[in-house]
Amino acid sequence: MAIDLPLRLPQHWLGSSAPKGKGPNNSLRAFVNSVMSYTKMDVPTVELFETAVTFDQKHRDPLSAHQCLSKTFGKKAGISFVFRADTASEGRYWVYSADPWLEPPAEAISALAPKRIVHQLCEGLPYRFALEACVGREKLVAGEKEVEPFRTPQEVESWIKAMGPKFGFKPDFFNVAIKELQFPYGDRTVKLPYASIEGVLQVTDAELIKRPLLRGIGSYRRVGLGLLQLSN
Repeated sequence: MAIDLPLRLPQHWLGSSAPKGKGPNNSLRAFVNSVMSYTKMDVPTVELFETAVTFDQKHRDPLSAHQCLSKTFGKKAGISFVFRADTASEGRYWVYSADPWLEPPAEAISALAPKRIVHQLCEGLPYRFALEACVGREKLVAGEKEVEPFRTPQEVESWIKAMGPKFGFKPDFFNVAIKELQFPYGDRTVKLPYASIEGVLQVTDAELIKRPLLRGIGSYRRVGLGLLQLSN
């Protein structure tokens, strides 16, 4: 997935400004060392299966689509699969899973055959990323976890800088926009604020980042949020 980012590169990505005669800066040295190290060993990878499915009128809202997909994969989003709505086609969803489905949902009116995708996860190297997730302050209410979504880009920026290393990455530079997911469900309209984040990150732990790639990030994954996507 191509992402056009009208952003300024951070200073440490530009050429060294050290006086003539000095060695390369630490960032450049680390980058070169990372590249050289992966020429001598196997690069860590994560395997995903990508497909797209379109549901009939009755099942095309995110919650109904999730119910159909959960029956197909045997477990809910965030465990067996992650998915997102296709913004160009109503009722169509992109689905990513560790294992391909044996057959598409019975409620689907069309579905693509699962395609195998292998991401190389080179620690220290940059990747473009996109993430649409509901993140915020968590609290317990009657013994159950509830999330109060962040309402400002500044809150999301602080959150991803703090939480990125726990997911196996360090965000280098990125843009944040607060959006609202809205769709009819039964006799009511569901409204849910979420963060849309696009930018560049560095993989810091190839094993840690596999989990968010396979299971997603944040709350309300059952409505198609939480998918972390990488591209070179």
